[in-house]
Amino acid sequence: MKAWNERWKSEKGRALWLEPVSFIASLVPKFKKKGVKKILDIGFGVGRHSMLFAKEGFDVYGIDTSESGLEYANKWARKEKVKVCLKLGEMSNLAFENDFFDLIIAWNVLYHNTSDGIRKSIDEIRRCLKQDGYLICSLISVKNDKYGLGEEIERNTFVVTEEKEKSHPHHYFYRKETRQCLIGFSLLRGKDVEQFRSGDFHWHILAKLISKDGD
Repeated sequence: MKAWNERWKSEKGRALWLEPVSFIASLVPKFKKKGVKKILDIGFGVGRHSMLFAKEGFDVYGIDTSESGLEYANKWARKEKVKVCLKLGEMSNLAFENDFFDLIIAWNVLYHNTSDGIRKSIDEIRRCLKQDGYLICSLISVKNDKYGLGEEIERNTFVVTEEKEKSHPHHYFYRKETRQCLIGFSLLRGKDVEQFRSGDFHWHILAKLISKDGD
């Protein structure tokens, strides 16, 4: 997305996106204990979670649509002397084999779409995850103070055309819908929390794949 591509070009634009989310960092010991090896970081941004897992010895892959984010993340990896496999790509069409990953991270990316686009992305995540693989994701909540702003293009999906970062769809989730969209997953953790500021509510989710067919 053009707005994010521009943001990642500047030190100021990257400033809030360099530290791993504490929820994700806290799960590293669990994944080590469970034998997780291969990880996909969807929408890696500037690489904060890719770097976190790479430095812990995981086999890290990542996709993003931003060329400037990819450039920065690769420079960061070289500086840290860690190996990551990052490339440009779309979450609705993951260029990986079936049953390839033990863990997929999709942080602050899935909800940037219509309901149909979100379903397609989750279908791809399910396809690429191994049976009993894990998904960490965040979904923007209807409690978020941005809910209702802009044009509602479908139920709970809004576009704010005058704001660069909001000029694409944002789909907001109720608790029940978080479960409904994660078909085939067992929800291990799901909490509606404020992310960056007061009123910035997002669902923080850890789920486990229990059905490749989505039943």
